[in-house]
Amino acid sequence: MAAEALKITARDLSQLGIIDEIVPEPEGGAHLDHEGSAALLDPVLDRSLRDLLALTPRALLEQRTKNSAAWGSSSNRFEAERYSRCE
Repeated sequence: MAAEALKITARDLSQLGIIDEIVPEPEGGAHLDHEGSAALLDPVLDRSLRDLLALTPRALLEQRTKNSAAWGSSSNRFEAERYSRCE
């Protein structure tokens, strides 16, 4: 699977601190059950929005900066892994 090879599965991104949470899919996949997907996603989005609204603008900026830094450090890890496989 391409996502596994690129290390961009939900589990990989969670371990790297790039995403906050993994929302499960309904049986058969989100593309087959839109209502089930919405039911699973609704409480997660509601909680996330409440958490974000509770932050001050400064705290929100700090959190965004931290998350952006995670992307950079993750890409460095991906590069290191790719080059280590070539040696």
